[in-house]
Formats: sequence, C-alpha cells, structure tokens
Amino acid sequence: MIFPRFCLAQQPASAPHPDNSINPATEDPRALYQGLDQLRPDAAHVYSVRDLHLRRDVIKLTFSEGKLAFLPAIGGHLSGAVFTGRGHVLATPRDPGERRSLAQFVGVPILDQTFSRAYLRFTDDTAAEIEEQLRSGASEETADPHFAETWNSAVAALAPSQSLRIMLDLLSADPAPFFYAMLVGDSVGAFDVMVDPRREEQVLIGQPHNNNGVPFYDVWASFRSESAPLAAVESFAPLDYRIDSTIGTDLSLEGRTRVHLKTMRFGDRIVPLELSHKLAVEQVRSEDGQSLLFFPNDDLGRRDVLRRGNDVIFVALAAPAQAGQDFSLDISYHGNVITDAGNGAEYVGEHETWFPHLTASELFVPFDLTFHWPRRFTLVATGTRIESHEEGDTKTGHWRSGVPFCVAGFNMGEYKTEIATERPKIQLYANKELEEAIAQRLSAHRPPGEIPSLDRSPTDLVPGTAVEPLLPSPAAALKQLGRRVFDSIQFYEKLNGPFPFDHLDVAQIPGSFGQGWPGLVYLSTFAFLPAEEQERAGLQQWEQSEARDLMPFHEVAHQWWGNVVGPASYRDTWIEEGMANYLALLYSGSERSTSDYLTEWLEHYRMILLTRVPGSIETINDVGTLSLGLRLRSSKTPEAYRAIIYGKGTWVMHMLHEMLRDPAAKDGDARFRELLVSMLTKYKYRAFTTQDFQREVEHQMTPDMDLEGTRRMDWFFDEWVKETGIPHYAVKFDVKPHGNEFVVAGQLEQSGVDELFTAPVPIYASRPGPGSKPVRLGVVVTKGPETRFRFTSRIRPARLVIDPHLTILCQTN
Repeated sequence: MIFPRFCLAQQPASAPHPDNSINPATEDPRALYQGLDQLRPDAAHVYSVRDLHLRRDVIKLTFSEGKLAFLPAIGGHLSGAVFTGRGHVLATPRDPGERRSLAQFVGVPILDQTFSRAYLRFTDDTAAEIEEQLRSGASEETADPHFAETWNSAVAALAPSQSLRIMLDLLSADPAPFFYAMLVGDSVGAFDVMVDPRREEQVLIGQPHNNNGVPFYDVWASFRSESAPLAAVESFAPLDYRIDSTIGTDLSLEGRTRVHLKTMRFGDRIVPLELSHKLAVEQVRSEDGQSLLFFPNDDLGRRDVLRRGNDVIFVALAAPAQAGQDFSLDISYHGNVITDAGNGAEYVGEHETWFPHLTASELFVPFDLTFHWPRRFTLVATGTRIESHEEGDTKTGHWRSGVPFCVAGFNMGEYKTEIATERPKIQLYANKELEEAIAQRLSAHRPPGEIPSLDRSPTDLVPGTAVEPLLPSPAAALKQLGRRVFDSIQFYEKLNGPFPFDHLDVAQIPGSFGQGWPGLVYLSTFAFLPAEEQERAGLQQWEQSEARDLMPFHEVAHQWWGNVVGPASYRDTWIEEGMANYLALLYSGSERSTSDYLTEWLEHYRMILLTRVPGSIETINDVGTLSLGLRLRSSKTPEAYRAIIYGKGTWVMHMLHEMLRDPAAKDGDARFRELLVSMLTKYKYRAFTTQDFQREVEHQMTPDMDLEGTRRMDWFFDEWVKETGIPHYAVKFDVKPHGNEFVVAGQLEQSGVDELFTAPVPIYASRPGPGSKPVRLGVVVTKGPETRFRFTSRIRPARLVIDPHLTILCQTN
C-alpha cells in the first residue's frame, strides 16, 4: 500500500481522500494495522513552528518553538505528529480530589510543565488544526532527514498500542475520535496526556514508573471530560461465558472459551478482551465458523499494558456490529498460568485473566465451566458442580453458575478435604504439606534444640542421629476452620440476609492473600497455621491476627459484598472492601468476651493512616481519597491502597453504623441491618456506585444525621470519601454550679481539616476515682475551627473526654 504524504498545498490532511479512503466494512484490519505500525515521521516535510496551540478539554498545549513533522497519511487520514523544541502544557482538573492527586506527583495541584519532545497520535481534528495554524503562520517547510531519524526508533517503540486505538476508530462506522500525547517533560520525564471518549473517564494524565524494579502506572489525574455523556456506553456487553479447559500433567492449560456478546453501540469492528499474556491465542472464530483476525498482547507497548492494568487482545469482526446484535466468539488458547509451589501446592497465578473476557465490564452473567485435569489433583471452581467422572489418568468436571456471576475461577492441589456442614454445604480443601517457600521459612526459624513432635514411632528416634523436625500440615486446621466459617455465615445472615449460594468451598492457595469469589473462597496458607507457626514464618502480631481472625471471614463476607452486589468502577471498590472488612471485625469480635477486638483494630488502622510517608511530611491518609481506589497503589506509596481502602473504608462503615445505631431501641442495629439488606436486595446481581450507596444511607438516616437540614448525607460522603482530612480535636471548658447541677461551657477546637468540615462529636464528663466511667454530656456539631457548647451535668467533671467510644475517625489531646 502506498501512503500519500501530506504537504500544505494538498487538501486538508484530516479529510480522507475520496480515491483511497477507508471503508470500515471491507478494510483488511491486519494490513491497516501493519500500515499504521510502520508509519515514521515524514522527513520530506518538516515544519518550523512557533506558538502553535492545541486545547483538549482542560489540557492546553503550546508548541512555543521547534520543529514538527507529521506521520504520513493512511487512507487519507493523518494520525500522528512529532515535535522537538520548546513546549508547555497546562491543565487544571475541575475536581478538587483530582487536583490533590496531581499534587502528589508533581508537587502542585495543576499540571504546569515545559517539555522538549512530543509524540502525538489522534483520530480527531488535530491534523486540521495544526495545518491551519501552519498555513496562517507561514511556517517554513524543509526536508530534514536528521530530524526524522532522531524520532524513528521512539516512534517504532511507541506505535503499536496507539496503532490499535487508531485502527479501532478507522474501522468503525461510528468512530469516537481521541487525542493522545506523550510529552518529555524537562523536570518530570516522559508522561502521558489523553482525551479519549471510549474511556469512562475521558481525560487521563499519568506516567509509567518503577519502584525497586516493580512497574507501576501512576495515574496523576483521571476524570470525565466537560462534554462527556451522562453515562458511558460500552460497545459490547457479555451475555454469558462457556469455558472448556484442559490442564496437562505439566500444568499447562489449553482452553476454549465461547464469549456470547451483545452489541450496545453501533458501528465498531474491534472487540477488546482481557487475557493473560502467558496464554497464546491460537484461533478466534465467529459463530458461523469464520476465522477472525486478532491482535495479541505482544502488540501492546509497555506503557499501554501498565496503563490498562491487564493484558488485552483485540478481535476484528468481519463487519461493523449492528446495535442490539447478539453474536458469539470462539477463542482457543494455550499457555502456562498455573505455578507449582512445591509439595503438591499449585497456584493459578492469573486468577482474573485465565480466560478471555470483555474488558471494563462489571456485569453479572451466567458461566458454564468444564475442566479436564490430572487425576492426582483435586480441582475446585466457582459454580455448582453438576457432573464429574474419571477416565484413565484424567478427571473431568462440569460447573454451572445457578445465578449470574461477575467473575469465575478455579484452583487445584493435592488436597485433603473436610465437610463442615451440609446446609449450606461447606467443604474445605488444604494441602497435606506446606508449599516450599513457607516450609523453608519455618525450617530456617525453628528454635535450636526444639523437641520434635512425636507423630512417628519412638523407635524411629535413634540416639545420636539428627532428627528432622516435622512441619505443620495445613490440613490439620480444617475442622476448626470449618466450624468458624459456618459460625461466620450464621452471624452474617443476621445482618445481610440468607447465604446467597447453596455451597461454599474454602481452598488453600500459596501466598499471603485471600479472595472471595462466588461460592469459592481462596485462603492463604497462613490462615491454616497455628499462631506459633505463623510467628516462626515471620508474621508480626497484627499479620498473625489478620491471617487467623480477619482474612477468612473478610472473604466469606465477600459472598454477599462483591458476589451479590459489586462496584460499578474502581471508585466504588472501597464499599465492598470496607464492608467485608468491617463485618469480619464484627464477627471476630463476637467470638471474644474479654477483649474489644473491633476497638483494637480501629485504633490500629488509625495509627497506620496517620503514619508519615517515608521522606515526606504527609501521612498515608493524605495520599488520596477512598474514591481513588486502585490508583492509591502507586510507585510513590505502594502500601497506600491497602491502608486506605481497608483501614479508612472500615472506619467509614463503622461511623455509619454508629450514627444509625439507636441505643434506646430494643433492636439498636435495625437501621444498619436494613441498610445492608436494602443494598443487597435492590442491587442484586448489579453493579452499584458510591452515589447509590449514599442514597440508601439517606433512606435510613436519623434526624441527628441531617447536619445540613437537607435530608442528605453530602456532608459525610464529601468529607470521608472525597476528601482526605482526619480532624484533630481539643477542648477548653469551665464548670459552674447551677442548683443541683453543673453548667459545663466551653469550645471544641477542630484542626487538620477544611474550615467547612462538620461532624457530630460526642463529649463525655470524667471524674476522678478508680473505675469511674465517663458520663455522656451530649454532641457538639462542629462548625469551623471553634465551636462553642453548653451542657448541664449532674456531676462536676474533672475533665472532658472527646469520643471515648471511637465513633469518629479523629485525633484528640
């Protein structure tokens, strides 16, 4: 294919030439992609530019002085340009939270950077705008092979991922034009700015970064454009998945997935699907058996893989999709996603990308799973097993979701099994031996001179020979863990309603984390170890408590919060995680009669949130808001996601619970329980947003929660979900006798937060003497840095205590 070159004497470059324009219905996707990928700067037409301006939403680009060349046109469309010289970019996010996020990375709440190089790709009117400014500015045009050569290697490396995005528009009967620029900043290095209507949040500013060899994509800011539609519309939505997987004796996986889709947006030919880069696609066929072109993970650049957060393949349909059309894709693939952790412990490392599925979809749909695997293993999977059999050295099992799922998965190992209960049927699976990594840690830290357990015959202990100490078996914990899982389900049913599935499988996986999927809970090996073995394995006190008393029941709570209802986007993840964690703390606390387990963890989370970031004056809590979700895990603060989403998320649920509680009622938790049940009923098998959650809270709110007199909870969600402040309180007061009572008057001082921050702060009177309990005086609703109060008390307070029962996330003197 010959690509026409652009020059100012030609017709507008952004307009397709009538004789070789692209027909979305007939264009060969592979040839188009290869043509886009091979574009290099046009050395014959290099322009001297001065004060050239582009504006995309809030992003203002100025090319002050330098040289610019277009990439050659393809099918009459110009899709890129490069610039070297002096430039400047200015952008101010509209949302205060996004300005704060931007400041975390560049030091100030606006993007105000100079740059020396720019790589632009686009399908919008950028070429026409540049052309018009070149023409009106009488820019000089020359041939400059050296300039083009300085860009060729960079363009070759950067082109693949942007070529895929450009192809998506060029092959669409209804394109969604985008703009992308990689800018080489003078002070911050290379970073991206993008305005893409195919993203739910169209405007993106970010940068790939490494932290101790770990790659991150730091999202500096991401938000909806000024012209964004009220609701994002995906091009395709899943209707169901049928997955058939064969696992070899070498743990390799051969799979075939039938993805049943519905077209939601007219005109697109490219279907993006998530699939692990460890799996190679062999073939994609349409439902009539036609072989379809696809573009595998290898075609994505490093920047794009990091930015997306998942591996993606692109499937090209034979023709643009029609709105409302149902169709299926059959995808065959193979590779290695299962890791042998040693001693019969296996691990599916690609838990969320082991089969191809639609990207950016939070929909609940039916799943049908069939597995064939080596006989020596036991395999567990999401859904209800409806059939299983053995043939030679191979086992086969068939699982089906009785209700819509938002995710599906499996794991396997040389498991010992234990049935805890029949209704619901709770079955636990654990390896007989520890995986090698933990076994080595335990062996290395066994105390010297320790007498081994006599689990073998005393005659085997020959004097004068070294005895290899026995290591604990994870399977030994099955009975006790099964009983506690069943108890937790009974506890949760009183708050959430009936258990949503007919069974629950609890399976051990190597590593230090857990996951709760529909009817299937993955638990870290650490959850199966006794406390002394956890300590020898290197777990600190809080990590031991988490593995033993929090993680298992957090994942059980996800059976409701995450698998009956789920977050609509990354900004809503804090709700399911915060709720699951809070409910797990309530359950574990209910097991104890001598300690306040919930209070201990709330204080622990507060301490973590107020810990300073290394090398900074800011605390972990200052890193970002709950609404940033996974963006909190950045190269600067990799630990912030866990601390904020789990720690602060738990605090937010606790504060709501405390405000909804009625201590005078027979059932003081009725409103909180009604909130949970209403969410789980109204949004059953649907995704919900933070706004949805706020509305449900408002349906249950008490008059005392209406601090603004609007019957809304804006004050709470603005302060605790969309802001980062944790207030600090101090009190000044005096006491005067008044008849048989005392008048307690003073002021509550509030700092560390915005002046408009408001909160209901309980004040208690304390008197000297052993065993005396604080007496509640009342609540001060803060209004600014100082709020005056006046209470009457039957006792003379020696001092005032601010919120002794931890109903508010705050600091006090």
